[in-house]
Amino acid sequence: IALCLTGLARKTMIIVSGRRQGMRFLLPHTRKYIASDIEESDLLVSSVSFVRRDTFLAVASIIFHISIIAAPLSAAAHGILFDQAWCMMPPRVNPSITGLLTMTAIVTGLYLMLRRVFMPHVAAVSSWKDYSAMVCVLTPFVTGFLEGKLVASYEIIMIVHCISAHVLLLAIGWTRLGHMIFFTTVLFMPYDPGREIPA
Repeated sequence: IALCLTGLARKTMIIVSGRRQGMRFLLPHTRKYIASDIEESDLLVSSVSFVRRDTFLAVASIIFHISIIAAPLSAAAHGILFDQAWCMMPPRVNPSITGLLTMTAIVTGLYLMLRRVFMPHVAAVSSWKDYSAMVCVLTPFVTGFLEGKLVASYEIIMIVHCISAHVLLLAIGWTRLGHMIFFTTVLFMPYDPGREIPA
């Protein structure tokens, strides 16, 4: 957690510094439109919302991101760990809700991954980093689900679950997996239009 927070703090300082210098952080797929006849205001909107282009993808992505945050926070076993470490017991949540959130994260995550594999225009711009990021995110949820169902060796599943969860926390702070936090930061941070530098 300390390494995760350190990475997030570092990224925050980079974004704040860039925005103060007038930099605008666009999504990669919008850069090719900069020289076109699209108004910059429309470009900024299209760079932060793809609902109009693919509603199902947008909904699946939003549900996925909500689930991967809500599921760990709602797990009773995680609440016990919070209580032991920091004497803070989160509100109790019905285990069936945690199970539903976990399955939702797995299903929507698999959809997003399979989309990268089978849709040519998405596969063309995907690299091993994209697939490894999805595996990194999904592994703690898959192992958590298996642990709850006692499908395989409990000890092995729990070891993989704990290791993958630690790797995920580290990755959130130091890789592209922190995009949800910083994408929101970029949206609401003011910048000087006279000094815009697409970055």
